[in-house]
Amino acid sequence: MTDTTTPTAETGTRRELGLDGDWRAALRAPLVLALAAALVVQLALALMLGGGHSMAPAAQDEPLLDLDLDKVAELDIASGDGASLVLRRSGDAWVLPGLGDFPASDTRVQSLLDDLDGLKRPLPEATSADAQRRFKVADDNFERRLTLRGGGKQATLFVGDSPGFRRTFARVDGEDAVYDLRLGLFDLSDKADDWIDRGQLQIDRGKITGIAAADADGGPAGKWALTRGEEGWSLAGSDGKVDGAATDALVDAVATVSYSGVLAPDSDAKYDLDAPKRVLTVDYDGKQRRYLLAPIGDSGDYALKRDGSPYVYRIGAFDAETLVGTDQDKLLGKKKPEAGAGDEGAAGAVGEAPAPAASAEAAKEMEPGPAADATPTQEARPPQQRP
Repeated sequence: MTDTTTPTAETGTRRELGLDGDWRAALRAPLVLALAAALVVQLALALMLGGGHSMAPAAQDEPLLDLDLDKVAELDIASGDGASLVLRRSGDAWVLPGLGDFPASDTRVQSLLDDLDGLKRPLPEATSADAQRRFKVADDNFERRLTLRGGGKQATLFVGDSPGFRRTFARVDGEDAVYDLRLGLFDLSDKADDWIDRGQLQIDRGKITGIAAADADGGPAGKWALTRGEEGWSLAGSDGKVDGAATDALVDAVATVSYSGVLAPDSDAKYDLDAPKRVLTVDYDGKQRRYLLAPIGDSGDYALKRDGSPYVYRIGAFDAETLVGTDQDKLLGKKKPEAGAGDEGAAGAVGEAPAPAASAEAAKEMEPGPAADATPTQEARPPQQRP
């Protein structure tokens, strides 16, 4: 018998979805209903236990380093090529033990600690041993190994290649995960000169009242004394007015001595501060400071030592030029004569009128003849060759 029942909208929808009566019955089976109920219960428990927090892995909300960074007392930075650097807390400041406890830049050290304190655990980039070596964060293959000690605890971070600006791959010691962190490799420099405090020789410019120099050669131009009085600066033993620009340049250089580094006790730099090229004495604020300066080999740089201090500073050639090269003549605005000005081979003595230029006809007469002339005629010969 033929079914003449007219299809309804509901039967059409069931056909489009591919659900017939048997499937509907299967979905209502006790086992399926039990599994669905269990899933609902699990979701409800997750929401209640999570307190409404993100469903992302909890590890992403944890600090990267399990260490109270406010209690860190020592930083040990090692590079893959064997170089190493130690920064140590001394009271409220930081020092460099490798440079005889020379003061470190507190600002730079604190900036690094703040950056480390802000690092959280992102999703790892990789976890395999091959990836650790590829990203240069393995135990025996790394760019930097940073060890922090303090509060009776220690944490070590291996830092490797950089995937972008101020970003590096890193791995916590004892873990497999490799992270992409917002941390610059330069922030972990293993060079002591990158961490030194650069303001150790600064003096308030307005409190400087005198600068005197004495050179090793004992020449009069290299021995002078500049004094500031009520009417300004004057040069001892001279009635001449000092040159304002030269004096200002010298005072500025003395007030803010700029050094590129501090020479370690075991440095191989060659200099002799027992026979300095220049000795500068600075009077300021009722006190006095003396600097000894000696050239470092043939580098053009200078070693500078301050009386009463164990440290030897490296002054670049450009910064040392004013400290070492300023003499009495320069302070008085006297220009040195140019080389060769008084030589016999010069065009004329200083003050002698220049010789008149040759006339156009004489210049023409001096011109050589055509190259094809094998034997020059008398007219073509230079004037001095004529009979």
